[in-house]
Amino acid sequence: MLGALIFCATVLAYLPALKGGFIFDDDVFLTQNKLIKAADGLYRFWFTREAHDYWPVTSTTLWLEWRLWGMHALGYHATNLALHIVEALLLWKLLDRLRLPGAFLAAFLFAVHPVNVASVAWITQRKNLMAMLFFLLAILFFLKTEPAAGPPGSGIAAAAPRAGNPLAEQRRGRLLWYGLSLLAFALGMLSKGSVAMLPVVLVGLLAWRRRLFARDWVAFLPFFAVAAVFTVVDIWFQKHGSAEVIRNAGLFERLCGAGTVIWFYLYKILLPLNLIFIYPQWHIQADDWRWWLAPLAALGVSALLWRYRESRARPLLFAWGYFCVMLVPVMGLTDTYFMKYSLVADHYAHLAMIGVLAVAAAGWAQLRAQASPALPRRGAAGQRDSAAGTEGRRIPASLKLWAPHIAAAAVVGCLGCLTWRQSGIYRDARTLYEATLEKNPGCWLAHNNLGNAWSQMLGRLNDAIAEFKEALRLNPDYAEAHNNLGSVWSKMPGRLNDAIAQFEAALRLRPDYAPGWHNLGVSRFNLGNMPAAAAAFREELRLSPNDPAARQALAAALQQAKGR
Repeated sequence: MLGALIFCATVLAYLPALKGGFIFDDDVFLTQNKLIKAADGLYRFWFTREAHDYWPVTSTTLWLEWRLWGMHALGYHATNLALHIVEALLLWKLLDRLRLPGAFLAAFLFAVHPVNVASVAWITQRKNLMAMLFFLLAILFFLKTEPAAGPPGSGIAAAAPRAGNPLAEQRRGRLLWYGLSLLAFALGMLSKGSVAMLPVVLVGLLAWRRRLFARDWVAFLPFFAVAAVFTVVDIWFQKHGSAEVIRNAGLFERLCGAGTVIWFYLYKILLPLNLIFIYPQWHIQADDWRWWLAPLAALGVSALLWRYRESRARPLLFAWGYFCVMLVPVMGLTDTYFMKYSLVADHYAHLAMIGVLAVAAAGWAQLRAQASPALPRRGAAGQRDSAAGTEGRRIPASLKLWAPHIAAAAVVGCLGCLTWRQSGIYRDARTLYEATLEKNPGCWLAHNNLGNAWSQMLGRLNDAIAEFKEALRLNPDYAEAHNNLGSVWSKMPGRLNDAIAQFEAALRLRPDYAPGWHNLGVSRFNLGNMPAAAAAFREELRLSPNDPAARQALAAALQQAKGR
């Protein structure tokens, strides 16, 4: 019954997302991905270096779905939503396994939290959902190698092993669950590298429940090995074939950013207002003392919780540690490509937010327990004592009993409404970028992408040109905007020379930009300059040797030149 409540509420909150289309890099990862469309795409995802990232589990799901849904976005959105609901139910099961009070509420909050909209409504973030799925399964399987927990931190098992169960059978069972946990972790890393910190989480979970022994560290070693190997592979895939620098930042600048990231996500999880698809880029100055307040505050909180780790602050220490550890891959200590546009993004908080929501739900459960009054005592004559009666007249027992439930329902309802509203901006690319620019007008990427959206609509070429020019005003070194502006001008009478100037500007900034060479070649071809067109197509073919369009264009230019 409670699971059905999570299901229905989550579907209702995400209904606008089901009507959404393809946005942002969905073309690169799905709709225009040659590997997705190729019959041998699965082999090439798993055993070649052709993909942008080595996340073959996620790519496999999209490859299979392409054969089901094709260009119909509804199927992909429905799958994302189904995965999110399954993860919320798994989270409930996991927290309940850990005997955390308020486990159901924590899972419910996670299911309808608006910060998760970016992971659910954006098809490409299937990688987030797949990684989370295997992350939760890996923890659940690992915990099955241990006796069920008693109260957190007590070190007391909830139940003794079944009498008469042979020791060898118990060991085989634990070994099976251990193997499944390690396999789930590997599949998570093959979905997205954001789960690399799971071994640290496992260490923390066992240390929270009981003292660690040498055999525990032996059990952890394969998990650390899997994390290390696949992290190296992920970094190599992101860097191979590209000399592009995401950002130039020194150690102190990265440390300041990392500390600020912690408080930014904590704020957005606790008060999820003014969410933006692309947040304004931070300009960190390590010589400004104000930037050091955030990391120093994070260290101070960590030290304080550690100091009182043996007291009631122990659960807070674990939740805080989990939250910070799961943010390590997205703190900016190392770069991901999206950090070229913004150092923070809602989908980066998908895994980390569990710690915050679990603590909030546990706090609510404690308040609920305190608000449940004991039944009033009756005297010999069957009358309530005067003190109880007076207290009852002050605050009705029924109100005290139901107040926490009403508050929880109000919070869940508000979060669900915010999720419903946030899901609506993912309806299509134009809506998404207009909503982004409303809150972040300096986002040059959104101006460029909105220009692309306008350029595909009849009668809106002038709007597209205005957006591309604004993108270049904000970022004059933006090669893609030069190329896109040139593409629009090439469609307008008498503007071919202006288009060629933009293509050449793009290629000065990015000489390895194959689309720029193609567009330059086409424009030169249309001007009748066949030798120059052929030269551009040759350069495109050098950069994209397997592109049949480049070969055809070069052949056409050479044939025209020979005919003259």
